[in-house]
Amino acid sequence: MCGICGYTDREGFDVLKKMLTCMGHRGPNDSGYFVDDNISIGMVRLSIIDLLGGHQPISNEDNSVHVVFNGEIFNYIELREELETKGHIFRTSSDTETIVHAYDEYGLSFMHRLNGMFAIAIFDKQNGRLVLIRDRYGVKPLFYAVKDNSLVFGSEIKTVLCHPSVNRELDYEALSHYFSLRNIPAPFTVYKDIRSLLPGHMIVWDKNRCKVVQWYQLSMTPRWVENDEQLLVDHIDKILRDSIRLRLRSDVNYGAYLSGGIDSSTVVGIMSEYSPKPVKTFSLAFADSPAHKLDAYYARIIAEKYGTEHYEYIMSYDDLQQELPAVIAHLDQPFAGVISSFWLSRFMQQYVTVALSGDGADDLFASYGHHRLVWPVSAVQEALRNGTSLDTVDYGFFNDRREFVINLAQYEPWEWRLAYAAFMEHEKISLFSEAGKKLFMPFSTANFLKDIYLSCTAEADELNKMLYLDINTLLHNEILYFNDMLSMANSMEVRTPFLDFRVAELACSIPGTLKIKDNTLKYILRKVAARYVPREILERPKEGFVLPKNTWLREGMAEMVKDVLSVSRLGIHGFFNQGYVDALVSKFFEGDEALTFKVWTLIILQIWYEQYLNMS
Repeated sequence: MCGICGYTDREGFDVLKKMLTCMGHRGPNDSGYFVDDNISIGMVRLSIIDLLGGHQPISNEDNSVHVVFNGEIFNYIELREELETKGHIFRTSSDTETIVHAYDEYGLSFMHRLNGMFAIAIFDKQNGRLVLIRDRYGVKPLFYAVKDNSLVFGSEIKTVLCHPSVNRELDYEALSHYFSLRNIPAPFTVYKDIRSLLPGHMIVWDKNRCKVVQWYQLSMTPRWVENDEQLLVDHIDKILRDSIRLRLRSDVNYGAYLSGGIDSSTVVGIMSEYSPKPVKTFSLAFADSPAHKLDAYYARIIAEKYGTEHYEYIMSYDDLQQELPAVIAHLDQPFAGVISSFWLSRFMQQYVTVALSGDGADDLFASYGHHRLVWPVSAVQEALRNGTSLDTVDYGFFNDRREFVINLAQYEPWEWRLAYAAFMEHEKISLFSEAGKKLFMPFSTANFLKDIYLSCTAEADELNKMLYLDINTLLHNEILYFNDMLSMANSMEVRTPFLDFRVAELACSIPGTLKIKDNTLKYILRKVAARYVPREILERPKEGFVLPKNTWLREGMAEMVKDVLSVSRLGIHGFFNQGYVDALVSKFFEGDEALTFKVWTLIILQIWYEQYLNMS
């Protein structure tokens, strides 16, 4: 696990040194660089595999190809054996070296042989090109800027900003999407000059030309039917077990996040079978013990069942209030998603350098609130088309909220999806001031989502189309973004076995009717989990490591909320209709929990913007 950076111009070494220094938290154990004419590449290393011999950059036998790399190649042992039979000579035992030899052997198709998470930079001196590659699902980030016939890249936005040619002009289209999605979606970043390389894409920089190419596409074509249920349970279990086995390859201590949900609990159960010693597990608890936050209780059940070496970090609203500005700074741009992993990862780093998590399962197997709406909304829309009574519709999870479903049925899926984000398009009109409307309203988040949704395999059912939208937006822009940024802020690596490409591709070929069935979320995955977790875990409500923001913001942090969203502070940019914001905050304090996302989104934007002005 590392941070990588570089550029294709004649800027001096001081620029590269500055880029490396600003992401030193990503690699406290080592650093390295390669400079040749107008190519400079560098890395900082968090040593995981081959602690002594894994220094980067690594080159091939004749020093014509040089690689820096962030991530892990989990099948590096098998890949090395394959390459050695083809005559390649290895000088280290690191997974990084398999990349340079695989590139030599297979060219620009070598990534398809990798089972891992990666952001890779390859300087091919013989062919005069620099190649940047991001993994299939975006587990590892990679940002870049094309400026003055030069390519600048880095593992973090702040790294790219170190280059003198990259400026800090804001991208108002990106910010417009933030107010809906609570994150800034790739390929955008908050800065006009900087883009986020999309998952499954690569950049080929050749003769001062930048070509972005998609090298991987996840198919949602159905290959199974409902009658395959038992066969699928066995198949998922087999592949997931092997995924976890591979992700235990490490020369440093490893552990696992344990929320007590079915995903992390299943991971811990399988880890315990492969690990030669008790697995270290870690959970988040809360000092004020909100009644609805039971993660710690359920995590203890799993810890006891598998005899893990279990630890809990107890967090309070004061931790959030005091360190929120520092967390926002680590994220480099406005981000109103989950941030609790910052505190838990910092605590875990005392004990482990690598941790497995259950992230990705919700996006592949269907668990979020908007996933529950897909079948009821589709059923209402079909009834309206056919002129049949809405009383005959199966409203599923929303049987007591029928009007809510009927109201959403007037929208297309990419439109009503925003009801489970922050601000829908029509709500933005009320949110923004006249000046704000001119900046943000020319852009449509619904249209941005529409293009992605409609690019899904036509044969996919409605639920899998929604999952495809999430995999191509929510997964890498929120879940994996905080996963990487906030763990690496504390020099810790997170591995996600559900995002092994074999698990993901299998999941995406399963019909949606086996993902939500009989009002059961993640139906088929629960069948697998039942082999490892007790019924009490299988039947618990979903939580995850989500802060009790609705309680904390209204109680211990109330004065901070009022101050951050006051007219004196919001007035520094004038983006918002102050009357609307004031009314929003008042309703939130009166107990409208549905407004939590909206209030949090505005708080994060304001604190980030003030930091931005100070940096500028």
